[in-house]
Amino acid sequence: MTIIASGRPAATNAAPAAAPDRGRAFGPAFLRLRIAEGVSAGNFAALLFGSFFGIAMMGFINASQPYLFTEVLKVPAAEQGPLAGNLTFLAELVAMLAVGFVGALSDKVGRRPLWAGAFVVLALGYALYPLATTVEELTAYRVVFALGLAANTAMLPAVANDYAVDESRGKVIAICFMLNGLGFILLLTPLRLLLPVFSALTDGDPVMTARYWLWSAAGACLLVSAVLQLGLRPGAPAQLAGREPWLLALKVGIRAGRDLRVAFAYLSATVARGDMSVLSTFFVLYLTQAGLGAGLDTEAASNNALKFYILIQVFALCWLPVMGRILDRMDRVVGVAVALALATGGYASLYLIGDPMGPLMWLSAVLIGMGEISANLATLTLIGSVAPVKGRGAVIGLFSLSGAIGILLVAKVGGILSGMFGGIAPFVLVAGANAFVMLLGLAVWAASRRPAAVPVVAAGPAEVG
Repeated sequence: MTIIASGRPAATNAAPAAAPDRGRAFGPAFLRLRIAEGVSAGNFAALLFGSFFGIAMMGFINASQPYLFTEVLKVPAAEQGPLAGNLTFLAELVAMLAVGFVGALSDKVGRRPLWAGAFVVLALGYALYPLATTVEELTAYRVVFALGLAANTAMLPAVANDYAVDESRGKVIAICFMLNGLGFILLLTPLRLLLPVFSALTDGDPVMTARYWLWSAAGACLLVSAVLQLGLRPGAPAQLAGREPWLLALKVGIRAGRDLRVAFAYLSATVARGDMSVLSTFFVLYLTQAGLGAGLDTEAASNNALKFYILIQVFALCWLPVMGRILDRMDRVVGVAVALALATGGYASLYLIGDPMGPLMWLSAVLIGMGEISANLATLTLIGSVAPVKGRGAVIGLFSLSGAIGILLVAKVGGILSGMFGGIAPFVLVAGANAFVMLLGLAVWAASRRPAAVPVVAAGPAEVG
């Protein structure tokens, strides 16, 4: 699941000292939620609405690609893995370069126009994507989509932090986190079911089917944009008065990495975000190709692949509170090692079951969902507990940058391996990477033996490559 943690470097903000904003009570009493003064119920509802749609609208682009590759562009099966990896690599690179600029601009013009504009750009990407007649055109349209992805990735955590006061910040982030996952499940399910509907409406014309399918996602993005434009608070966030230079923040983060546990957190972020990347980029493609090999047509194969992709997110969401309780009862580094062990088992199971069209695929989906969410939750918990108070923003920024590197590496190397050894190769790659870092984590724990820090929930929104 593309959860609320971003794989891109976050800008670090410096604000002048001021009395803490106690805000005002909001929502059910049992939540004890407080939001900042000046934030209306409508403003907060718009944040929740954007959270629900944000990850799903970024992730559907990868889920739709196998159908486009096979039916519209007629890309040979052996070339589809490398192409998917290259598209993710390029999109992530563009987003990394753009996200800092978007964040800085939002400090001056406000969050509302940029977040609403992000969904307009995503809609444009979805409108253009099925119009491509060559791989080169598809690549150009993916760059357009990546700009919207960057703006959405930057604005969701920015608005969440603007609207929360310190004592409720973790709760607000957790609510956005849960809505990310629910939106992914509840939105991708009807989008999956629309494929056979549009196929019937177009008498099986794959080009028009693809267009109607992705244009429906474009329409959803425009709806979200309108709600955000009407619902979000206008104006620039006055509390963000200063911004540290990125290079200075990077230096602070590198210096903090002299601590063995901080350095391990950076490395674990690379692997955890790589796990997300392999799922969003290669999973639907792998199962679609397996379905075609088993004699299904492209529509049925794609539908089956999307079904399991959604089920993985369901299992991840169900396992999330269980893993949270487990992590609160052990050393944070050991927690990461346990999570990576689960992830290793999940991705390795795809290779071990042999036939992804058989009944054991259900068990593999359960294990993958547990492993993916565990790795990401554990690494976020670790960095929240080991990052020093002074320079925390810089440390978490470098943690995010490490995650971005993991996404890029898996997209590129996984794509190359997919072309050489078949669609299972990227999953074997990440299974091996998880196992290696798991063992390294146990070594770090043995070398650093010290009491675990007080649990801290710290996250910002996540992406789909």
